[in-house]
Amino acid sequence: MIQTLERPNDAFTIEATIAKFGAGKVLRSALLALISRGNKPRPLDAGQLSDHLRRDIGLGPAEPPPEPWSLMR
Repeated sequence: MIQTLERPNDAFTIEATIAKFGAGKVLRSALLALISRGNKPRPLDAGQLSDHLRRDIGLGPAEPPPEPWSLMR
């Protein structure tokens, strides 16, 4: 089944927005919105979380890195 939405009026269409604000402003706003969407925050690395947050999401405590001289033989 396909649900269709009926609008009580045409106040929320692109044509109504262009008629109200003008094509230049609508185009500029659309382009700015498209460009600014690329600034997404980087996902967090689990190695940078505190032990409290790691425990909250089900991870064990962070282990300290091995001593450099223990890797040399």
